[in-house]
Amino acid sequence: MPTTSRMLSWILLSTILATGSAGAADSASVGEKDPLRASLLESKEKGKGVTIYASGTTISMVVTTVDERYAVGRNQQATRIVVRLDRIDGVSAAF
Repeated sequence: MPTTSRMLSWILLSTILATGSAGAADSASVGEKDPLRASLLESKEKGKGVTIYASGTTISMVVTTVDERYAVGRNQQATRIVVRLDRIDGVSAAF
């Protein structure tokens, strides 16, 4: 009986560790594959502002949502700013 209980403990521990490390790998790979999206998501998570460069225009905002096509945010002048991700030339942030 002690070996069965020990085996179950090992299986449970390995499952927990595998799940935790897989999640960390996924979030790291998002940043490596798409640094623009990673910067926007970090602005959303931390509530810090970013500057978006799009077609010669600069937009400073705090990101509130990011989906497949748009980044939505706000700043002191506007309560809602919507930017198409395919129009963004670059993003700068100081987190």
